[in-house]
Amino acid sequence: MQLSGDLLLTLQEVDERLTKKQQELDQLNAELEGQAEIPVLTERAEHERETSIERRAHLARLEVDADALRERVEELEERIYGGTVTNLRELTAVEEEQTNARRELMQAEESLGPARLAAEDSERAKEDLTTTLAERKKTWAESAPKLRRQSRAAAKEVAVLEEERAQASKNVPADELTLYDQLLFRRHGVAIARVERGVCLACHITLPLKEASRLRRSDAIVTCGNCGRILIPS
Repeated sequence: MQLSGDLLLTLQEVDERLTKKQQELDQLNAELEGQAEIPVLTERAEHERETSIERRAHLARLEVDADALRERVEELEERIYGGTVTNLRELTAVEEEQTNARRELMQAEESLGPARLAAEDSERAKEDLTTTLAERKKTWAESAPKLRRQSRAAAKEVAVLEEERAQASKNVPADELTLYDQLLFRRHGVAIARVERGVCLACHITLPLKEASRLRRSDAIVTCGNCGRILIPS
């Protein structure tokens, strides 16, 4: 199988270069697709900005309400302890109103802490996202032109290698090409193995004498009984 073996070895050499170049192209395209992160970050930054505004507005309303309640409590206490209310029934009503106002004030003050923390957290998140977005935009602006050039060049090389592969596989018998393609997929891009001194150089297993003899004397495809690759004598 010397002729087929030579053809298959040439085909595998082309496939190795094609695989390497395709991986390079895939990596470049993956980096180019990283641009999609910018719109996502922009959307997140805008959402956090709106959330920050809402939380600060909510905090401001709580602070206004708490201030109003403090003033109301002070006013009621002044009426109670200032001697301006002398009627017992009216005094009782004012004291009840003051008790309710103090309860409302306590609740308002308890809600201020979490609201203030939420506003501060949102503001920090907004600032972090804004900084990250600016950095990503700067990095992208610097790297994108070069990545696009490299991607276009790699794509052209892949196209040339695909044409070279088509030419290299044209004279390989159909059944051998089918077996080769199957092995190429199953054996991670290495379908052909050389044999040296009766040893398969892919899996390093010594061939049985019968297999080794067939490889030397036969023109038919001989595969390794261990790894399944097509064997080529050195």
